[in-house]
Amino acid sequence: MFKLKRGDILLITVLILVGTLWLGLRYYNEKTQVYDPSSLSAVITVDGNLYEKIPLDGREQNIEIKTEYGHNILKVFDNGIQMVYADCPKKISMAMGFISRPNESIVCVPNRIFVEVVKNQSNVTDTDDGIDAYVR
Repeated sequence: MFKLKRGDILLITVLILVGTLWLGLRYYNEKTQVYDPSSLSAVITVDGNLYEKIPLDGREQNIEIKTEYGHNILKVFDNGIQMVYADCPKKISMAMGFISRPNESIVCVPNRIFVEVVKNQSNVTDTDDGIDAYVR
C-alpha cells in the first residue's frame, strides 16, 4: 500500500496553493481589463473561411447564416454577440451565451461556424507591403 510521507503532503499542498494563486490572478486580470467597445469586432468564419467581420459598436442587428451545413442566426447587441438560433441537434452553441470580450468565442461544430471577438488593430495600414527592413 502506498503511504504518504510528510514531504509528499507538503509538495502537494504547495502545488495546489501555487495553482490556485495563478488561476486567481489570471481571473482577476481578465475581469479588471477595460476594453473600448468601439475597438472590438466579431469575426465569423464558416468552414474555416471568413464569412463576415462585424464591429461591435452597439448597433443592434441580426446576422443570418444559411449554408449547406445548416442555418444559424447571430444577434449583435450591447457591444457583443450571441447565437440566438441554430438548427443543429444539441444547440450547444446557443448555450455558450453572450460574448463581448477579446478571445471569447462561440462554436457550432455541426454547422461549422466559429465566432470570435477580436481587437481591431488600428496601427496596421492597408499599404503594408510586408517588408520589415532593408539590408545593405
